[in-house]
Amino acid sequence: MKKMLFLGILNFSLIGFAQVPILNLKNKIDSELKLPKNLKENELCIVYKTTGGSFAYDYVNYYFLNKNGNFIVYKEEVPKSYLKNKDLKRTIKEIEINDESKERIMKLVNSTQLNDLLKYSQEDFKIKNPKIKNAPPPPMISDSIGFKITFIQNNKQNSFGYYAPKYYYDSPHKTINKPVLKKFIDVLDLF
Repeated sequence: MKKMLFLGILNFSLIGFAQVPILNLKNKIDSELKLPKNLKENELCIVYKTTGGSFAYDYVNYYFLNKNGNFIVYKEEVPKSYLKNKDLKRTIKEIEINDESKERIMKLVNSTQLNDLLKYSQEDFKIKNPKIKNAPPPPMISDSIGFKITFIQNNKQNSFGYYAPKYYYDSPHKTINKPVLKKFIDVLDLF
């Protein structure tokens, strides 16, 4: 009897957890963005892109979640535009992800960290202060990884990207809006 009760509670919590929320997205969808499949009403797409480093490719994962919490995932490899090697080709394929990854993504889309980040825009990563308007740019770092996350739902999107976010968060530069950058890092950590 206890096992039946436990399984019932477990199933109920998993079904409730698998709900895809309607996100508060603000911007119109970027016309340059080409998704591997069309979105249906209330379906959510998360585009997770990593760039930079010493790799020949940038990597893009497309996570499509429908209202029942089902996943369709694509992985794309995009050769860096500055490489002249004609043998490098753009590829995209549907992939399977494990249950742990699905659980992490569901936790992300239902998190307070994501809701907090969605209150901001890409422009909010910089402090707008006339006193530091002419400050030099932050110190550069090379061969690090840049991250970009785009959330798309119901013909709206929010997109956030930052090169080497943890490095710049720890830097002493005055034009970086550290509280907003920290919210972006918190969302990245949930991936």
